[in-house]
Amino acid sequence: MHSNKDGADWLGAIAKPLLEHLPALYPIEEWDLAMDANIEAMLPANMTQGTPEQEMYGMAIKAGLYLLNESLDKSHDIAQEITNATGSYWHALMHRMEGDYSNAKYWFNDVGHHPIFSNLIACVRDYLTVKDLADLDNEALRQKLEVLITSPVWNPCVFIDVVELQVSLVQNSTVDSWLRHIQRYEMQLLLQYCYEQSCGGSLLEAIEQK
Repeated sequence: MHSNKDGADWLGAIAKPLLEHLPALYPIEEWDLAMDANIEAMLPANMTQGTPEQEMYGMAIKAGLYLLNESLDKSHDIAQEITNATGSYWHALMHRMEGDYSNAKYWFNDVGHHPIFSNLIACVRDYLTVKDLADLDNEALRQKLEVLITSPVWNPCVFIDVVELQVSLVQNSTVDSWLRHIQRYEMQLLLQYCYEQSCGGSLLEAIEQK
């Protein structure tokens, strides 16, 4: 069953537009208040095949959808109740987006090596190359970005450092776009992982079938 208590198509009406949205690195307010209400009506139990562990991933789907909607507090309320590495991941992302960078690193330490990391570093390398960084004026930011995209594995703490430099100091519009796209890859992959664990199968394929 892939519907909320109102019978709405959460895959098409909620997940699809949110997966296409490009959240800010440092959101000021929710992207779409009506979307918040739609997410709130979703029942995690309706996004699982019935086991308690799957229901936890159903909760994680809600935490992720709230975060894609830039609704930080509501995402946080759910993420802090999820006691697995994926709950800690959403928790870390929320703190990074609110600008609490040290707390974000704390929660990433709790995450450890997450299964999405290998796909994420592949996406990042396809999207951004060292050559793209050549014109960056800020040396510290350029060096951090170079470390990020040449690392053999995804390093979430280096990405936090890059985001902090961009948001608090550099504020380069090109870099903002790069980092927002990388952040979206990360959130998309994590949401897809939650769907696999909760519902089984591919989230993107399920959306396309709607």
